[in-house]
Amino acid sequence: MIILTQWIAEQTDIVYSKIASIANQENVNLSNIVKVTIYVTNFDNIESLRATLFKHYGSALPASSLVQVDRLFSPDLKIEVEAIIAVE
Repeated sequence: MIILTQWIAEQTDIVYSKIASIANQENVNLSNIVKVTIYVTNFDNIESLRATLFKHYGSALPASSLVQVDRLFSPDLKIEVEAIIAVE
């Protein structure tokens, strides 16, 4: 999946929309995320990223790691998220 936007907040919204869709297929939601590892190509827009993440998490903050990398699969990508979701 290639995300055609240069803004990390927009890319984050798209990624979390996809994660929510996958969670919904298992009859759970984003509050069931227990751990995320987030890879970003730049820490310059970290406040925008944090605000977007809190919008999606609400009060259900998962354990998380944030890692800066040189690049991701596509040069246009600013963020990649690996999520572990608890299901029953």
